[in-house]
Amino acid sequence: MLSAATSLVTGRSTLAHRLPPSVMPRPLRIALIAAAVPLILFAWIGVVFSMDRASDSGEILGRVTIGDVDLGGLTAAEARSALVNVETELGSEPITVTVVDTQFTLLPYDIGFDIDEQAVIDQALKIGRDGGVARQMTWWLSHIAGGSPDVLPMPATYNRNSLIAVLQAWENQAVADPPTEGGIRLEDGAIVAIYPAAGTGLDFEATADLIGASILGDRSPVTAVTEFRVPVLTDTDVDRAVTRARTLVTQPVTLAKILPQTSVTFPPDVLGASIKSRIVGPADDPRLDLFFQIGPLVQYLNPIRDSVETEPIDAQVVIRPDDVPLVLPGSDGVVVDDGALPDAVWAAANSVTRTAPLPVRSGVAPAFTTEDAEALGIKELLYTATTYYPCCGDEKNLNRINNIHRIADEVNGAIVLAGEEFDLNAYVGQRTEEDGYRRAGAIIGPIVYCCDDAANIGGGTSQFTTTLYSAVYWSGLEDVQHRPHSLWITRYPMVREATLGWPTPNLVFRNNTAAAIYIKTEYTNDSITVKFFGDNGGITVTSETSPQTFFTEPDEYLLPNDELHPGERELVDDGSPGFTASVTRTITYPDGTTTEQTWTWRYDPFPITYEVHPCELPEDHRDYDPEIQCPVQVPYLGGMTFNEAKAALEAIGLKIEQGSDFTVTDPSDENTVRAQNPSPDSWVEPGSTVRVRMGVLAAP
Repeated sequence: MLSAATSLVTGRSTLAHRLPPSVMPRPLRIALIAAAVPLILFAWIGVVFSMDRASDSGEILGRVTIGDVDLGGLTAAEARSALVNVETELGSEPITVTVVDTQFTLLPYDIGFDIDEQAVIDQALKIGRDGGVARQMTWWLSHIAGGSPDVLPMPATYNRNSLIAVLQAWENQAVADPPTEGGIRLEDGAIVAIYPAAGTGLDFEATADLIGASILGDRSPVTAVTEFRVPVLTDTDVDRAVTRARTLVTQPVTLAKILPQTSVTFPPDVLGASIKSRIVGPADDPRLDLFFQIGPLVQYLNPIRDSVETEPIDAQVVIRPDDVPLVLPGSDGVVVDDGALPDAVWAAANSVTRTAPLPVRSGVAPAFTTEDAEALGIKELLYTATTYYPCCGDEKNLNRINNIHRIADEVNGAIVLAGEEFDLNAYVGQRTEEDGYRRAGAIIGPIVYCCDDAANIGGGTSQFTTTLYSAVYWSGLEDVQHRPHSLWITRYPMVREATLGWPTPNLVFRNNTAAAIYIKTEYTNDSITVKFFGDNGGITVTSETSPQTFFTEPDEYLLPNDELHPGERELVDDGSPGFTASVTRTITYPDGTTTEQTWTWRYDPFPITYEVHPCELPEDHRDYDPEIQCPVQVPYLGGMTFNEAKAALEAIGLKIEQGSDFTVTDPSDENTVRAQNPSPDSWVEPGSTVRVRMGVLAAP
C-alpha cells in the first residue's frame, strides 16, 4: 500500500512536468507596454511637480509682473520690499498740470497716493495654486517652457478730496479773477465779507478725472479744464456767515482738563486769526461752512505749552487715617493733542459757558505705575511701636526731641521691597547740624554726656532706632544687625532695643516676606511711633524676656563742677548694677510651625556719679585738664607777725603784701596782722596775693 501511494504521487509529479508552459500573445504584450509608458511618465511628472512645489513653497510662482516689476520667484517679504520701492518711485514722480498759463507740478504722495502691497502679494501667491491638484499641475505644465506672464493690475489709490483742494488753491493762483461762492477774511483785526462773484475757473471734477487717469496711468502731462461759473450763494448768505463768525470769536474760550487739572484760554484775537470759511456740499447746492484753523491756535499755545502740559505722576502708596493702605493711581503725562484743537475750540465757542474739554493724548508714562504700586502687596498694618520721652524742658531736651522728629521725618514713607535690606545709617546718612540735627545727650563712655562731643550731634536718635527695632521685632522680620545700648535705660525693654551711631552701631533688617514693607512714622511732643504695613503671611509673634543675671557692681565716676570747692563732692546718681539678660522671639506660622531666636546682651553698670571741682578729676578722665589747678583757701592770719603770715601763705602757694598801717591801742597787737584781703576762708587761684595790715600803736 505504501509503495502504491508513493507511485501515485510520483506519477502526478511526472504529469505536471510534462504540461506545456503558458505563453502571452504578442498583441497583448504590446498593448500592456503601450499602456504602462504614459502611466510611468505621468508618475514621473507627478514626482517632479511635487518636488518643484516643495522647493517653491512660500514663493510667487511663474512670471508675475506688476508694472515693470517681475515678482516671480520672490517671497512675500521680498515682494513687499519691491512694491514699496515702486510706491516710493511712483509717489515721488511729479505730474505736470497746466492751469490757464501757469504750470504746476503735483507729487502723487501729496494727495495720499498708496499701493495696497498686501493685496498684490495675496493675488500673486494664488497664481498656480488655485483649484485642485489637476488644475495646479495643468498650470505648471503650461509654464514649464515659460508661457505668457501673468500681469497684475496696479491697485493704487489717491485721495480725491485732497486733489480737489489742491486744484482750488491752483485756481486762486493761476486765474486772475476766479469765481467764488464767497467767504470771510480777517482785515485789520476784524472779520469782513468776501462776497460771491462769477468768473472763469477750473472744472474741478473734469480736471480731477484727467489727473487721476495720469496718476494711475502713463503719468502724461495734464491741461486743466476751465468753465464759466456763476455763484449759487448770495451776499445774504455771506453776511450771515460773517455775523456768525464774529459771534464765535468775540469772547475768549477755555479748554480744560480736570485730572490732572490744567487748562488753556484762547483770547479773541487768536480766535479771529484762526476762524476761516470753506465751501462744502455739491456744486449745485453749496454751503458756506465756518471752522477754526489749527495754525494760529498752535502758535499761541507753543510759548505757554509747558504750563499747560503736565509731567507724568507716579503712583503712590499712602496710609489712610484709619491705618488702611491705599494706592493712589499714577497717571501719564498730559500732552495737548494739537490736531484736535480746532474741533475743541469750535465746541467751546458754540457752548453757553464757552468751555470745552482740553483734547489731550497720553504722554510719558510714570516711572512708578499703578500696577507697580499694587504689585507691592502692602495690604495691612503689621505692628505699631511707640516709645515715650519727657516733653519740653531745657535746651538739651528740646534738642533731643528735635533729633527724634528729624530722623522720623527722613524715614517716613520708606518702602522696603521683598527680599531687600533696610540699612538705617545708609538710608538717613550721617547726622549733621547742616541737616537739621542738634547737640543733645548721648551715651559716651560709661555715662550719658552732653554736649561738646561729635557723637552729641543727633543725640536722642537712638530712641527712634529702638522704636523702629520694636516694629521689626514684632512684625517677624529678619534682624540682620542691631546693638542694644551699653547702659540699660529703663524706658526701653531689656535687650529688645537698639542704639545708633555713625558709622556704627547701626540697625539693619531684611524684609523676608513676599510683600513690600511700608514704614510710617508719627510723633507728638512726648512720643514717637513707628508703624509697619505689608503682608507677613499671617504669622504671630510672641516674646519672652529672661531674668537679670550675672550682676556687676558700679564703679565711681566724677563729673566736673567748677562751682564746687576742692574736697567737696555732690552725689548726682547713686548708680545701678550691670547685668546680663536675654530675649527670645517665637514666630508661629499659619501651618502651626514655629521658629525661635534668642538675643543675649550684657549691660554695663551705671556708675555712682559725683560732681567735683575740675582740678580733682583723674588724669584718665575725658575732661581732665592739666592746666587747671585747684583753688586755695585763704587762712586766717590775724595775730601773726608779718614773717609768720608770709610763711603760712607761701606754704600754700600764696604771696603776701603789706598794706597801710592799722592803728592799735593795745601794745600786744603791735606788729601783728590786724586785717587781711581777701578775707579768711576765701578761695583764690594759686599765686594770688594776700594784702595784710600790720598793727601800729597810736601816738600818746
